[in-house]
Amino acid sequence: MPFPDILGHDTVKGLLARALKSGRLPPALLLTGPEGVGKRTLATAVARGLLCEKGPGEPCGECRTCLRTARAIHPDLMMVVPETATGFLARETIKIEHIRDAMREIAGLPFEARARVVIIDEAHTMTEQAMNALLKSLEEPPATSHLILVTASPQALLPTIRSRCQTLRLGPLPSSVLESHLREKHGLSPAEARLRAALSGGSLGAALAFESDGYRALRDEILAMLEKAAGAGPLTRLGWAEKLGEADDVMLALVALRSLLRDAAAARAGAPADRLLNADVADRIVAVGQGPIGARAVELAEFAEETRTALRGNASRPLSMEVLVDVLAG
Repeated sequence: MPFPDILGHDTVKGLLARALKSGRLPPALLLTGPEGVGKRTLATAVARGLLCEKGPGEPCGECRTCLRTARAIHPDLMMVVPETATGFLARETIKIEHIRDAMREIAGLPFEARARVVIIDEAHTMTEQAMNALLKSLEEPPATSHLILVTASPQALLPTIRSRCQTLRLGPLPSSVLESHLREKHGLSPAEARLRAALSGGSLGAALAFESDGYRALRDEILAMLEKAAGAGPLTRLGWAEKLGEADDVMLALVALRSLLRDAAAARAGAPADRLLNADVADRIVAVGQGPIGARAVELAEFAEETRTALRGNASRPLSMEVLVDVLAG
């Protein structure tokens, strides 16, 4: 299996390994896919394979070049990452000067290796001026240079940039693959690995960063709400909505709600308690599943996810929580 240290994505890894070995790696690659699925790791592995003294091919990990690229100190490998801008609307950006510096590097001949590689991480954070500067280099790429763009938001790039790159998409990692990896490589218990894999959206990064204690604290509060939701009065609903809206991590709260609703639907359909994501509170979930919430659990879980999507698009948090609680209380 090519690039064995990178989890999943066997088809994409196979394509890149064959392109490296045959010397047909495109001059400009665009690696897209959800956050935390290994895009930057794969981009770095491809760059190391291109520069490897025993290549081109997969990096041997033993030659002087591989050892230096692993430490990010090789002169023919450059990584461009966003910086946090200052000011009232501070956000991470890649500015035109960063791209100009990179393009000057990539326009020259390699210092030591057979090629030069520039990786632009979080490429969607480039300013419009930076994208235009990059576009000029893409029109006439040097024969010895390769550019790899990494982004979870390819639609934010100029269409002319996307059209000049070979795009490869990395999809979410299967839950079974994540679960096995978390158990075997990170020593998590089967129940913890299953929970993280199921709630991570196919992202290893999200699974590793998952705050179990924070999740369970929010989950227990939301479960208590679901147990009393049917027929709750206006003041009670308003209090719940305010509490959800003021949560430190409202997105995690919605993930917890969705997981509880899915468990309630599964329990109502006869799923064994030990197969529920929240198996440690299975008895309470079974009771919820047998009540009015359980009859609408699938529909409500979908609404919780729609609410999460709306909040990502800057919907009003207080209003979204009020609507959500009203829907839950029926």
